[in-house]
Amino acid sequence: MPNFAPWYRRKEYALMREILEDGETLPLNFDEWEENAESEREAAKREGNSTIPVFLDPDEFFTFCREKRISPNSTTAAEFARSRGAASYSLGL
Repeated sequence: MPNFAPWYRRKEYALMREILEDGETLPLNFDEWEENAESEREAAKREGNSTIPVFLDPDEFFTFCREKRISPNSTTAAEFARSRGAASYSLGL
């Protein structure tokens, strides 16, 4: 099974940085984040690992965290992406 990673859209990036409790650890601008994320994806590919982006919707993610009473942070975003990605992957989507 491939790896799944949280992925952000340009128009929602600033909002995701605000929502995430550790959002200050992300690069200030989307272009820098995207370049880093693609570099990590390419490095994984060179090592024989596949990484599939899972786009996070800010409203859905924040609602999920609030309902589960968990912190909206980078770790939670990664777990959320893995869960959503694995579910889609198992359904062949």
